[in-house]
Amino acid sequence: MSTMQNLSEDDKKIVEWLQGDIPVVSDPFHALADELGFSVCRLLKRIEDFQEDGILKRVGAVVRHQKIGFDANAMVVWQVPVSDIESVGALFAEQTFVSHCYQRETLPDFPYTLYTMVHAKSESECLSYIKTLAELAGTINYKILPSLKEFKKSSMKYYYKRRKDESNEHY
Repeated sequence: MSTMQNLSEDDKKIVEWLQGDIPVVSDPFHALADELGFSVCRLLKRIEDFQEDGILKRVGAVVRHQKIGFDANAMVVWQVPVSDIESVGALFAEQTFVSHCYQRETLPDFPYTLYTMVHAKSESECLSYIKTLAELAGTINYKILPSLKEFKKSSMKYYYKRRKDESNEHY
């Protein structure tokens, strides 16, 4: 199974459930299995199959960082030579205070090749983390793009398009 088109209706329900807010109950997988009429073992096996097939990368919690005291964050763009991208990217990705780390193409007036998102409890701590990254990378060629206001933050939702004559369903 390698594409969404090959998923059964039950599989699509599992994908939809995994994308949403998992209920805060003692055994959320049991609750979903009951809803689908599955055994918990069957449900967990399907999720494991999704991972093996490369459909699902991981199952994890999304923490609202402001609600637990991480009030400062910034996107930092780095001018790293392409020859060093792999090593510097791996180094940055290892840091617990970095939530995102991406390589991107440069633009004529924007020569930055590596992007990180840094989270901290305070602005000074955030700046300290950024300084640590600069030291690790051996570069001072970076720009800090602090977050000023959050307009939206959500996990990606994927859609499954049915045949031409049917409506799109959320999957």
